[in-house]
Amino acid sequence: MRTSGLRGHQLPLQLLLLPALGLMTGCLATRAQVVDLEDRLVKVEKAHAGYLVNADRETKRLQTLATQVEESNAQLRESLARSGAKLGDFETKVAKLRGELEVVIHRLDTVEKTGGGAAVLVSDVRRRLDQLIADLRDRAGIAILALPADLPVDADGFAKLADAKLAAGDVRTAAAVASECQKRFANTEAAGQCGIVQARIALQEQRYADATRILQAVHDSLAGKPVPVVGQALLEIAKILEIQGRCANAQKVLKYVLSDLPKVPAAKAARELLASSAARCKEGVGAAGKPAADASKPAEGAAPAEPEPAAPTGPAKPEATDKPEGPATSAPTGGSAKDRRGGKPSDVPHAEQ
Repeated sequence: MRTSGLRGHQLPLQLLLLPALGLMTGCLATRAQVVDLEDRLVKVEKAHAGYLVNADRETKRLQTLATQVEESNAQLRESLARSGAKLGDFETKVAKLRGELEVVIHRLDTVEKTGGGAAVLVSDVRRRLDQLIADLRDRAGIAILALPADLPVDADGFAKLADAKLAAGDVRTAAAVASECQKRFANTEAAGQCGIVQARIALQEQRYADATRILQAVHDSLAGKPVPVVGQALLEIAKILEIQGRCANAQKVLKYVLSDLPKVPAAKAARELLASSAARCKEGVGAAGKPAADASKPAEGAAPAEPEPAAPTGPAKPEATDKPEGPATSAPTGGSAKDRRGGKPSDVPHAEQ
């Protein structure tokens, strides 16, 4: 009975051990979890340590950046203060300049109001002065020159300056420069160019005898050499003769250019003028369609004109030569030129009276 009783108590003990066994099994699972948790904790601690290091480094970098920003702000404040001072000075100067500009504008308005009348007066005085200079030259033989202060140093510069002054309408200065050019650089092509300027001035003033004499002197000073300025001088003489209605003499000059100076630039114009001369020029009739005035009778109130050179007979023809006789007209008066063929002097043709 006791044994059976004992056996009867063993069943509950087994039943009690079963939960304990289950608890033991549960403790083993929790231990694995704890180990895994410890591993994770170690990793987290390492990551946290790295984070702290990074945070410390970033904190120092931010502190350095803050210091730089503060320094930049201080510099910016100083620059702004200096710029403000400069701006104040600039505004003061602008105000001063504005006042000065207002004064200048007021003066300009005054000049504009009175300038019109002054310009008319100046123009009238200049016109009277030019007339007086022309009268002194024509009536009393007094030449009033007006040389500019900055004269060229070479002959070509003188010739260009005289031509430019004439083109600009400054006749007085052009005449002065041309006269000085001929004095300094006599018997040169540049002096011949200046002579042509003087002849054009005389032509503008209808002093045909003076213009012809000047152009003839250009020819003589260069001994009739086949250079451009000599051809130009002869061409100008032909034009003056046509203006005077002396067509036959003009044609002789043009033929002379074509025969003795065929290579100069003026030869082309001479050929064209000669071809149209018969239809354009009427003997004894001036350019205005009126009978040519007697050159020996000066205009009313004008000084007596100088007598023109005697009529030429043309250049002497060398013996045994087939060269045609030169025209009966040339620029120079009573001058002579060397015959380019034989080196002997021959009479240069002159414009017939």
